[in-house]
Amino acid sequence: MKCSTVFAMVATVALAQAAVLPRQANSQTFTGALGGVSATPVLDSGNADRPFAVKGDTFVNVAAALQRSCDQQNNACMNLVNGGQADFEGADCQDQKQQCDAAA
Repeated sequence: MKCSTVFAMVATVALAQAAVLPRQANSQTFTGALGGVSATPVLDSGNADRPFAVKGDTFVNVAAALQRSCDQQNNACMNLVNGGQADFEGADCQDQKQQCDAAA
């Protein structure tokens, strides 16, 4: 068997395996973390019908999951402000949410 044929077969197998392996990486790319609060990770749910998960909630598409992730970050940020634990204001949390939404 020719070397190029073997490489082609290996590449085909690798692509097939990648198609069925769950997404282990976080799909949330926004890295802002005002007050040390990062956006909630968007991970593979293991459910073929609702493949994206954010803190146990599952979603059909990544856009909805990213939206939830940004919303959860905003809520946690506002909790810091409302609890008097922040050296920033609620408007700063809203600005961060807009940035998170834009990154999605």
